[in-house]
Parts: sequence; C-alpha cells; structure tokens
Amino acid sequence: MKVAVLYDGGWDEWDAKDVASVWESVKEVQSALRGRGYETCSIPVRAPNDFSWLPKVRRADAVFNLCEGIGGHSRFEDFVVATLELTGVPYTGCRPWAVSVAHRKHVANTILARSGTPIPPFVVCDGNKIPADLTLPVIVKPAAEDASVGIDAGSVVTSKRALRKRLAETVEQWETVLIQEYVAGREFNIGFVGDQVLPIAELCFDNMPEGSWPILTYAAKWDVGSPEDLGSVPVCPAAITPELQKRMVIVARQAWEELCGAEGYGRVDLRVDAAGQPFVLEVNPNPDISDSAGLSRMAKAFGWEYDDLICRIVDEALSRSSSRQAAAALVAPALPAQ
Repeated sequence: MKVAVLYDGGWDEWDAKDVASVWESVKEVQSALRGRGYETCSIPVRAPNDFSWLPKVRRADAVFNLCEGIGGHSRFEDFVVATLELTGVPYTGCRPWAVSVAHRKHVANTILARSGTPIPPFVVCDGNKIPADLTLPVIVKPAAEDASVGIDAGSVVTSKRALRKRLAETVEQWETVLIQEYVAGREFNIGFVGDQVLPIAELCFDNMPEGSWPILTYAAKWDVGSPEDLGSVPVCPAAITPELQKRMVIVARQAWEELCGAEGYGRVDLRVDAAGQPFVLEVNPNPDISDSAGLSRMAKAFGWEYDDLICRIVDEALSRSSSRQAAAALVAPALPAQ
C-alpha cells in the first residue's frame, strides 16, 4: 500500500528552523510507515492556488495529512482537508467540519455550550468595547488561531483597565478576539485516536518564571529552552484519582464526539477548578504528531510505540473510509436490468 505524506511546503517565507521542524515530522512519519511495510512518498502543498499536488494524491492508496496550513497560514488547513475529502482517497485526521470549527474558537465554544459540555463563560469581540458580564480575571486570545498563537504572559488580565489595553492590542493584530473567564486550577490534556482515549497528561507549571500566570503560551510551546518552556512540564500519565480521571474523560469524550464525531485523532485541553469540575478549554483536531509531542507521549504511556501510533492512525482512516463506502453502497439506487 502506498501512503502519501502531505505537508505544508510553503517554505519561501520561512526560516531554516521552520523548514527543519516540518521536514523532521515528515521524515518521522515516513520512517514509521516504511518500518511497517508501507510504501511512502512526500507531497508538498506550496500555494493556495497551486493544485499540482492533487494528481499525486489520487495515485496514492491513502494520505497521511500533515498539512496544517499553506505557507504557515493555518486558515488554509480547512481548505486542504476539504479538498482531500472530495478526492475520495482515505486520509488521516479529522474531517473538514471539525477542523474548520476548531479554528473558530467562539463557534466551537458555542456548539459545546449548547451540547451541555462545561466550558468557561466567554464573549467574542471585534472592537474595543469591554464586556460587562464576565468575571475577572479573564484570558484574551485570538478567536481564529491555534498552537497558542497570540498567547503570552500578558494574556491574562485582572482589571478592566488592563483588559481594555489588552483588547485594543489584540484586536489591532487579530480582528476577532475571544475573552474567556480564567479558570484557576490544574491543566490537563486528553488524546484520542478514533474512539480510543489515551492516558491523561498534566501540564505542571511549578517552575514558571516568578509572577507568570500558569498558562501555555506560544513561547512555552515553541521556544525551546525559554523560561516558559522550562516552566511548563508535561507529566503523563497524570497523578490523579480514579474519580477525577473518570470525570475528565466523560467531559473530554463529550467534546471530542460533539466536534469531531470520534473520528481522526486529536487532543482535548481541560482545566479543573478547586471543586474538581473539569472545563473544556479547546478541542484540537490533528495536533502535532511528531515523536516528541504530546500525543506520542500519551500513546507511549498507553503501551504504543511511535510506529504503533502512526499505523493506528492510518488504520482508523482506512476503516472510516471503508465504512463510508459500505454505507454509500447500501443507499445507492439499484442499476436497471440490462
């Protein structure tokens, strides 16, 4: 079986570090697949108006989708996944609906709230008007970004004056802004591959710089060796009681099924307050799949090596595609007798 690894190839605007990061992930996935007997090729997506990658995709038996955008712009990820859906070729990861909704935090939060999933109260702003019905402190972040883009040490504010200033700064760079009540407490990640839940990880903020809020900033996630990176340490499996684990899995699964249909792979981020109530912060379809990332860490705690994780993701994609084909055959009109 031939698996095409699709990735963001818009490298003209990137520095060497960005290129190396993407290419390293491509190589890791290809190595894992080849080690299990798959034939692989790598296919870059280089520009929004360049569809030269489509014929190559259609010659593959399946696609491992690592394309998180085009030229580093995450808004294009939605269109890449939607295009893959139209090819009919089995592909890994979540469907276009899940990816599109998750990129719009205010939409995702509205859907989750209406389904009864516990989330912190929020409002969406496209101007500098201060909302009157949120309890301080709050966290201010772009409504349509992921990977902690736009989140730094100043994202949590404790006064209306600070909120007004932060909102003005954020709106200037990102038109639509989410303001959400800050949940003081422990932070956890729960990973899923299809309907399989992986061991829970906790982000421990014990060594954050003095005066910093215990949140996962852009620097903590991407600036290796920075004080915020060193101060936010993932621990998997998390040291929690069976009762808390059960409560978190119930909430995380509800969010995962509501937004992603329990298909593909992803991660649900939660905070648990002092009363033990879990709140969903975000649902992240198609998170970083590199061997050093959180989903791989959870998989290893579950007993899967990296190769196992990659191949199970491919198996889920193939199974999902087979189920759809079988369903389509059942409802297809019978051919007229010749």
